[in-house]
Amino acid sequence: MHLVVTAHTADGHLSYQRTSPQAALDKADELAADGHEWVVITDITGRDYEPGEFDSLFVNPGS
Repeated sequence: MHLVVTAHTADGHLSYQRTSPQAALDKADELAADGHEWVVITDITGRDYEPGEFDSLFVNPGS
């Protein structure tokens, strides 16, 4: 699985590639905790998910 985690910062965009849903969510949570805005996880089809939505769909469905 190919996932890209992106955040907007004062200096521009930060993007990180991750291969598992849990790793992508962990990085998104880390970026949000650091105060970065508009943190999203993008899947291979190009669809963006906010961390909470991604968690409920791919990491902990049914929670």
